Amino acid sequence: MSPCQEGHVCPKINKQMYQYFFANEKYKVNQPIHRPPVFSNFIIKLLMRFQLFCILFLVLFLQTATALHGQNKINLNVKRASLEEILQQVRSQTGYDYVIRPEHNRSFSPLTISLNELELSEVLGLCFQGQPLGFIVRNNTIIVTDSQQQRTINGIVTDTQQKPLAGATVRIKGTHNQTLTNSKGVFVLANVPSNAVLEISYLGYELRQIDLSGTPASNLGPLFVLKPQIAALDEVSVMANTGYQKLDPGKTTGSLVVIDEKKIQQSPALSLMERLEGQIPGVQFDTKTHSILVRSPNTFSGSTSTPLIVIDGFPAMEQQLTANPTGSGNRLSATGSSAGILNNFNPDDIASITVLKDAAAASIWGSRAANGVIVIETKAGKMGKNTINFSSIFGTSAPPSLHDLRTMNASEYIDFEKEMFDNNFYYDPTSGWRAPNRSDAIMTMFRTKRGEISLAEQNSILSQLAQTDNRQQIRNELLQAAQNQQYNLSFNGAVQGARYYASAVYSKDRPIYRENNTNNMSLTFNVENSYFNQRLKVALGINHTIQKSNVNGAAISAISPGTFGLTPYNLLLDQNGQRISRYYAFTPTVAQERFESQGYLPWSYNHIDELTQSNDHYDNNLTRFTGQLSYRAYSWLNATLSGSYQKGLRNMQSLRDKNSYEMRDLINTGTTVNSGGKLIYGVPLGGKYVTSNNKMDDYSLRFQLDGSKTFHDIHQVDVFAGSEIRQSQAMGYLQTRYGFDKDTYQSTVINPTVPYKDIYGGSKTLNIQDAPINIDRIRYLSYYANAGYTLLSKYFLSSSIRFDDATIIGVDRSKRAKPFWSAGLRWDLHKENFMKTIPWINMLSWRGSIGTGGSVPKDGTSFTLYSASITDFFTQLPTGSIVIPANQMLGWETTRAFNTGLDLTAINNRLTINLDYYSKRSYGIVASVPYNSTYGWSSLSFNTSNMKSHGIDINIQGQIVQKAGWQWNSALNLSYSDNKVTDDRFPNTLKTPEQTSTPIEGYPIDQLFAYRWAGLDNKGRSQIRDGQGNILDSETSTDDFSPADLLYMGRMSAPYFGGWTNTLSYKNFTFTARMTMKFGHKVRWKEVNSTQYPSNTAGFDGYLPNSKALVDRWRQPGDEAHTDIPGVINTNINSIQRFELADINVIDASHIRLQMLSLNYSFPASMLGNNRTIKSLSIGATATNLGLFWKKTGRDVDPEYMFDGSYSSMPPVTSYVFRVNMGF
Repeated sequence: MSPCQEGHVCPKINKQMYQYFFANEKYKVNQPIHRPPVFSNFIIKLLMRFQLFCILFLVLFLQTATALHGQNKINLNVKRASLEEILQQVRSQTGYDYVIRPEHNRSFSPLTISLNELELSEVLGLCFQGQPLGFIVRNNTIIVTDSQQQRTINGIVTDTQQKPLAGATVRIKGTHNQTLTNSKGVFVLANVPSNAVLEISYLGYELRQIDLSGTPASNLGPLFVLKPQIAALDEVSVMANTGYQKLDPGKTTGSLVVIDEKKIQQSPALSLMERLEGQIPGVQFDTKTHSILVRSPNTFSGSTSTPLIVIDGFPAMEQQLTANPTGSGNRLSATGSSAGILNNFNPDDIASITVLKDAAAASIWGSRAANGVIVIETKAGKMGKNTINFSSIFGTSAPPSLHDLRTMNASEYIDFEKEMFDNNFYYDPTSGWRAPNRSDAIMTMFRTKRGEISLAEQNSILSQLAQTDNRQQIRNELLQAAQNQQYNLSFNGAVQGARYYASAVYSKDRPIYRENNTNNMSLTFNVENSYFNQRLKVALGINHTIQKSNVNGAAISAISPGTFGLTPYNLLLDQNGQRISRYYAFTPTVAQERFESQGYLPWSYNHIDELTQSNDHYDNNLTRFTGQLSYRAYSWLNATLSGSYQKGLRNMQSLRDKNSYEMRDLINTGTTVNSGGKLIYGVPLGGKYVTSNNKMDDYSLRFQLDGSKTFHDIHQVDVFAGSEIRQSQAMGYLQTRYGFDKDTYQSTVINPTVPYKDIYGGSKTLNIQDAPINIDRIRYLSYYANAGYTLLSKYFLSSSIRFDDATIIGVDRSKRAKPFWSAGLRWDLHKENFMKTIPWINMLSWRGSIGTGGSVPKDGTSFTLYSASITDFFTQLPTGSIVIPANQMLGWETTRAFNTGLDLTAINNRLTINLDYYSKRSYGIVASVPYNSTYGWSSLSFNTSNMKSHGIDINIQGQIVQKAGWQWNSALNLSYSDNKVTDDRFPNTLKTPEQTSTPIEGYPIDQLFAYRWAGLDNKGRSQIRDGQGNILDSETSTDDFSPADLLYMGRMSAPYFGGWTNTLSYKNFTFTARMTMKFGHKVRWKEVNSTQYPSNTAGFDGYLPNSKALVDRWRQPGDEAHTDIPGVINTNINSIQRFELADINVIDASHIRLQMLSLNYSFPASMLGNNRTIKSLSIGATATNLGLFWKKTGRDVDPEYMFDGSYSSMPPVTSYVFRVNMGF
């Protein structure tokens, strides 16, 4: 051993690992990719050492296996033999010596027994059965012990028909001491403490727990009968999985929640997030934004407040909750969610989900634990008969009704246009060829103004337009009923002792917008086997997911305000059913006579044609391998070597066909006519093909030792410690081709820096945004340890420490390598004598914990990020720029958390209450700090800010009714969360309510400010008040405003939230209803959007807002007495923005939502026939998004779906899901 530079004593290899593993990595993104030689040498050396370790480990396994396998089968036939006589015969047949005291031989009752061809453990178990003695086998020696220390339990596990259950798990509760029954249901479990609790479990049967305290061995067995599960409140002890260990939730000191398979399957929603929404106290699942927040945020950036997602013990490579595609508009699982890590996960493959919320539960994950951890454990095989399960889900929902849009009808819209026309907002597009085309109503008014038609004819035309309604054509041509189909087939069982689980799932999503779809296919295979009398366990798992999506934005743009947005009177089809094309860039006369007549491409736009001309295709492939090698060296010690490898490929192909409007417009704009009348194309004829290729890979390697031992029946110690390394790498590039032919896949070679002439006489370049190959690589090295101590099975102490090092933050090791720790206590009060006088309390426990966790800073980097660009036109040299300078001062964002809680079970286990209070303080939050601009940057990111938060989580579950055939279970969870910025290093300079993202000391990070509204003036313009009550008109600047001049309205996220689930069962019917609730927050109601409001100029060249609120706008003096909507005439940008950000447009968002209603029926066995090919069958129907049950605001609006002028902002309509489950 030698001291390293930091003063710690560590093996020499660790020093070398730091030198190589954290070598300074600087990649020039425009150079060929190759591995640095230093890293290659390190990998070679690491693999050689790892190979040597595996060889030594394998030799140890083989030696142990030979010893175990070499044990001779024992034949024993004795009559009234003493213990020593029996042990002598065993020694003669096996060579095992024995240690026995004289009093042991005297206390042993003479035994008559005949055994043939049995293993040593079985022989000893049967011989010691019912005797007041126990035994331990250690180092080829049989040690006889007193019964109060250890004993051996054996027996046969059967069902109620006395049929043996092979593969049943028999274990000592809270320990790793366990075994499986053999093919005849027989088990032998040695080293059992006299005060232990024996647990026997088997899939489909109720868990049986036997308290061995004061129970003589002679009173146990030989048959242990398990009862089939019934549809009752789940009493099975579900093990929590932290990713590093499995433990009994009833013995944890931390705050965690376990969602088992039954609860996951209770709501057959297509999205996993929808299944979990409202079920976990302290966790908010936002299915609209696809975000998850565990308790309260710990940083200023919402993207860095998401919890860590762990799958089968290792962090998922893709931690984004949403990803491409981003425009599918899915109303069943919302826009883009199909690529999110949770929404892309097959719920039928999940065995359990554990949410780690406090430091004691999550701090073992160290630098990524501050935001909580969600651990997903996939299903493993079960011993017993092989089973096949098939499930099918079909979901559908209609598009939100266009009649429910808060938009103007055709008559109101024309009235708005006429007001603008009369006040000279438009100039005549026929006055010059460069003017864009106008709407049908505006062009009609100009015709009248030019004298081409009479006023009567104008009114007749406008009257016909006002009576036009295009909503049915939009519904038929651009929208469709959303549909989602999912088919899942799984196999579960065991072959020659190897347990396996395999599944295949296919899903197809068709959202409400035409020409958008997503197809998913996922394959999963998990296998586990044991060798050498279950000392060696090998587990392997693989999952491969393929996703293909097509995204088209034509329908969305048609029904949203914008250049190609349809006015209320714009039809898609004429009277003959032919598609209608429109001109936008120029009037039809200019486009046809000036350009198209000379050979230019058609310059018209057709909304229906664009559905097939402009598409983005996404191909995502994700593969995940996991492996585990576990060796039980002793009954109390396990050694585990595990690892994972994940690989992702994400490809995007964006095709703009040569007939798409985008390409026709680009080509036409870059086309000129030479003196000979020939067209000169600056942009190659053809389409545009943009490809993006991203490759991600992630590997983790972990070695861990687990120990669990009981001393003198009152002390239990559980420890584990280990080390792991991890690397995550991403590489990608973007490439654009012009002149693309989709049939031949040929394109034209171009120089994007060469300018070309456009139709306006200027010069342009294609300005291709292609980037060179980008590489992002992060490496982690961690050491960790966890220890738990139990006294008298009622006092629990836990502690953990983790040392993380990573290349993502500062080079200075004092900033980079930092320990994270936790400590916790638990007291089971119900086991105290003074609690036995309260018979209605079944369980009462107190918990307390404190510890630290970290967050990875994402707003800075320890390395300089350089972006290479295209070759300079004049110098012909490559160009580039520094995107982010190196900042070696960055460190982890650290959160210190305190948690205390009470767990209560009462009234014959029919009532469960969990109460938690937490307090958190976050230090070193990365924030943007002003910097000396002479260095090239006005601001940089540093660990400068602090914040604090606290909250309460309450969970109440109860069996309200439990009578013959009837059951009513109810589960209510409520949470409160508050936060405050305590230090942002700079004074509060907030002047406008728009700066909501700016942290303000003394306020929550989601604070909402507003102007103090003072009504409209006699010109229809906004007025506000300052902090002293003085009225400011729209022409008065607010540059002198201070925060005191603004009004604090509250928080934008709900401080109070929760869910309430009720399940009513009658015989084979199960009805479930779930509500979600949010209280105490505010939202800004933006029915008038300042970015779409027309400006008061004769050169107005935009599109009109279509909000229904504008019908009540100010139009003439005196209107200010009955409306607050600013007028169009004489307005300015200040007037519109101040109205938009005023306090009158902030509403209370408190509400209760009816999220789900579900009805399921399970067919009884008597209806499935005698041959019983089908072992189980159930059907169900579910309705989701059922609307608001209650809201506080009196306005006709859904607080979670504020209308912003676009169709996609509407609340989702009710979705219906139908499901069939079959077991074979």
